[in-house]
Amino acid sequence: MSAANLGKKTLTGILWSSLEKMGGMALQFGVNIVMTRLLLPEAFGTVGMLEIFIAVSQTLVEGGFASALIQKKDPSSTDYSSVFFCNLAISLLLYAILFFSAPFIASFYRMPMLCGLLRVLALIIVTSALSIVQVNILKKKLSFRHIAFVNILSYALSAAAAITAAVSGLGAWAIVILMLGNSAVSTIIFWISARWRPSPVCSIKAIKDLFSFGGYFLGANILQEIAKNLQSIIIGRRFSATDMGLFTQAYKLDRISSYTLPSIIVQVLFPVYSSIQDDDDRFAETLRSSVRLVAFIIFPLMAALIMCASPLIRFLYTDTWLPAVPYFRILCVGGFFVCLQNVNFYAVAAQGKSRALFLWSFYKWSFLIVALVIAMFFGMKMILWAMTLSGFNIYLVNAALAGRFSRYSLISQIKDISLIALNTLAPLALAWWLSSLLSISTILSLPLFLALYLLLAFVFHSKPLSDCISIINRFRAKNATPGKS
Repeated sequence: MSAANLGKKTLTGILWSSLEKMGGMALQFGVNIVMTRLLLPEAFGTVGMLEIFIAVSQTLVEGGFASALIQKKDPSSTDYSSVFFCNLAISLLLYAILFFSAPFIASFYRMPMLCGLLRVLALIIVTSALSIVQVNILKKKLSFRHIAFVNILSYALSAAAAITAAVSGLGAWAIVILMLGNSAVSTIIFWISARWRPSPVCSIKAIKDLFSFGGYFLGANILQEIAKNLQSIIIGRRFSATDMGLFTQAYKLDRISSYTLPSIIVQVLFPVYSSIQDDDDRFAETLRSSVRLVAFIIFPLMAALIMCASPLIRFLYTDTWLPAVPYFRILCVGGFFVCLQNVNFYAVAAQGKSRALFLWSFYKWSFLIVALVIAMFFGMKMILWAMTLSGFNIYLVNAALAGRFSRYSLISQIKDISLIALNTLAPLALAWWLSSLLSISTILSLPLFLALYLLLAFVFHSKPLSDCISIINRFRAKNATPGKS
């Protein structure tokens, strides 16, 4: 694929991926606001205790094969069918394990109702397995328009059912309906709309070949999911369901900005990275542009959320949820590093270096586990600071690996993001100081912060600002010129 065509498909992919994520976030915001007004924090905390089991199981089902299919340049029909049947078999096995383990998990948390919740919620593992291949074929083709349509429609339908359940007083079951309904409906639509169907074949050789890449990728992702969700086990076991619910909402709100927004770019860039993995100069420049663009957009967003955390949570969730404000602010500090983790992670994966990711994941997630175990004796806030410290450590490891396997070194990357961080923190400090001095709401000082941020970027000729303007101009030119596609 030529550079021009690749750039065009990448831009189109980012636009449709953005539509999916933005549409999904708008729906999630709306549904979450309604649900928090209908349900107590305990309901969210109850379901949050089970998320580690679902997250790890879904990672096992995916098995690294989906990423291997994207990384492989020309996967065959046999590859796709073999992965489909392998994923389905693993999902059924894992569901059976969770079904029979549910009473013991409920006993561990000292909450009998978790048994029934887990047995129903775990059906997500099976429904997700049925559409993994279809979704990854579309990603391979950069067909994010199709994915956006399905995901937004399925979430809207499941959200309607969940709100009805919450109004009916079903409590935590309403959240289960939302999660399971979204997975099931999207799977049904992908099967109806997708042209691909599995052939009656399952090649052990194809599985082995894909596992040579996907196996290490799987190991890295399993360790990542266990470590990322370990705080849920600690909070659920050591603290109350209310604390768990407050943490869950703060975490959700932070993830939208620090993780979901960067993933709009990342999910498009992984197949793009893979297609140019042999062109060292293009690969390095694409990675550098991606890092700068993500930092330029997300850094000021995280700063703005830290400033406005209290009025934001009061407005969205009512005063009942104000105890979540300090949790949210700490998580936003970590968001400065979380937003860049996957940009580097998938750059390394696209080079086929999944073994390095796997081996280094032992260090990354061991660091988090040790930090969490120590922090649990000092209260909830220390657990969140441990997560923030770990986020910084993970970023450094991923960026160092990306520098090792490309021409964009860790030092160069730190220099790039340090300039953007400085451009963010100076206006933040000034705007916050003025709001305190004049005794005005931080909401009112927010426009000043954003204006100063953009002014400094313009004065010092920020490259990410130029990239953003270039993308906007290209998009406007495309829409303004008849007959161009």
